[in-house]
Amino acid sequence: MNGITRKSTETTKIDKSNSLPEGCTLQDYQFELLEKDLRKWPIYKLIEKRADFVETVNKLTVEVLKKKNNEGVQSLIAKTIYQEKIRMKKSTWKVDPPNEKLFWKRIEGKLSSIKSLPPDEAEKSSSELLYRIVNRYTEEIVGNFKINTFKFVRRFSTFCFKVLFNKFFDPYPFWGNRKRMLNRIHLTGSVPETRKLMEKGTVVLVPTHSSNLDSLFIGYAIDFKAGLPSFCYGAGLNLYNSEFAAYFMNRLGAYRLDRRKKNAIYLETLKTMSQKMTMMGVNNLFFPGGTRSRSGAIESRLKLGLLGTLIEAQRGLIESGSQKKIFVVPVVLSYPFVLEARILIDEHLRSEGKEKYFKQKYKKIKRFSKLTFFNHLFTKSPSTWVSFGQPMDVIGNPVDLEGNSLGNSEQIIEIADYFKIGGIVKQDVQRESVYTKVLSDSILESYRSDNVVMSAHFAAYCAFNFLRKSHSDKDIYELFRLEEIDTQIKLKDFIPFCEELKSGFLRLDQSCKLKLTEDFNQSTLKLILSGVKELGHYSARKPLKYNSRKKTFSTEDVKLLYFYHNRLNCYDELIKEALKP
Repeated sequence: MNGITRKSTETTKIDKSNSLPEGCTLQDYQFELLEKDLRKWPIYKLIEKRADFVETVNKLTVEVLKKKNNEGVQSLIAKTIYQEKIRMKKSTWKVDPPNEKLFWKRIEGKLSSIKSLPPDEAEKSSSELLYRIVNRYTEEIVGNFKINTFKFVRRFSTFCFKVLFNKFFDPYPFWGNRKRMLNRIHLTGSVPETRKLMEKGTVVLVPTHSSNLDSLFIGYAIDFKAGLPSFCYGAGLNLYNSEFAAYFMNRLGAYRLDRRKKNAIYLETLKTMSQKMTMMGVNNLFFPGGTRSRSGAIESRLKLGLLGTLIEAQRGLIESGSQKKIFVVPVVLSYPFVLEARILIDEHLRSEGKEKYFKQKYKKIKRFSKLTFFNHLFTKSPSTWVSFGQPMDVIGNPVDLEGNSLGNSEQIIEIADYFKIGGIVKQDVQRESVYTKVLSDSILESYRSDNVVMSAHFAAYCAFNFLRKSHSDKDIYELFRLEEIDTQIKLKDFIPFCEELKSGFLRLDQSCKLKLTEDFNQSTLKLILSGVKELGHYSARKPLKYNSRKKTFSTEDVKLLYFYHNRLNCYDELIKEALKP
């Protein structure tokens, strides 16, 4: 069974060879910063020349749009105006500029006047109008990076995570010991390799996304545990509705994504910005799933838009004669709890079940149970895991420590060959769309194999599957309406069921198809009780609880149990195969 090595030093792996490790052994890394001078960070150098960067993105976007659009610039602008009018009518946010309607009204008026101009003048004026629209989008998307703000957020996030990951009633209360708190945030996987590859090219982290805490959490882990310079990352524009959040995010290198905008000009501007930034060597981080997992499951499909920009950026580097490469590193974030779990699962079930799903109206819970959040806040000390997958190139091939792409037989392959037609590097949209899909599949595979299975996930997985088996006459939406008394599971029946599933997970761990924590070294009963203790921190209604007097397990909220169970549903078929005689 895999053990956990704490605080491995940087030289323990990096100096051994150019081959990456198998990656199925859990370790807990903590490194010093690669570069302590923030003014030398790539993101700072980019923002220092923000005006030049915006101008470059504007010109490139206009050029690409004029080449791509067969119907003409005027038609493209007219479609954009129409789509923006619909967006402003149906979906307005606090963060939207106050002059937005006026801006588009003026653009519409300008477009109408252009139509009466001679062809040559009309073409020039249309290009200028297109540039104005692109510039507005670019200024909205591109963020900023202020060193003083970054340092403040370091201190503020430290306080927040002390609250979440330390007990109040400890020898060291949550406001007093950062080291103790960092021991609760575990960093494992290909971290030394990622640090090494930052010297060879641009690193792009693509994490799973399950909580609003993810951006803050992974940023903190990158800074204090992995010792990596800050990454430029994408943040949904809706997060800027809070003036407090907007103030900081505008100064931390985040670029803003507005998922309401579906028009071709906006999407091309975003795509060009991401591509150019990556080519300039700015390390990037974005959630390829696009949004938080509403079901609680690990992503099973990814948005291909931003992933496609990595393919184009790598081709652009090759065309320019650069030897630099882009390295993609999948990252899996594992929590024993998700603060907004109930909201997320309700959204998921409402979307999937439609008329079959009725939101549960719960009976009043016991007195003072609303204080459960604060009770757990001061008495629990949960652990979390950040698992770095094996670095790969933009085609999904694994890479060694020198950044060389490796084929199926571990031979070095030349990535430039993927972009050549007749020996010359050329763009092929259809071929590159296939590469994007291959990269997506490689990331999804890494999510499954590098996921750290915690006792909380396992307990929920076992309990929900047992309930589903016990109530086989009910569909899943009927299960959600079960009262707590109907969900009781006898210990003597449950443990053998869990032992069988545990043996399947142990086999998958041995073949490096997932990662298990040291909790799995315990007896099955202790493993499940550990999961019950960890499961659903800060939740008023317990997803799973144990009655030691009656020796039964039960749930106060089947939906929440289902949410946490879903974390492991991607292994259903693998478990069945592993348990075959």
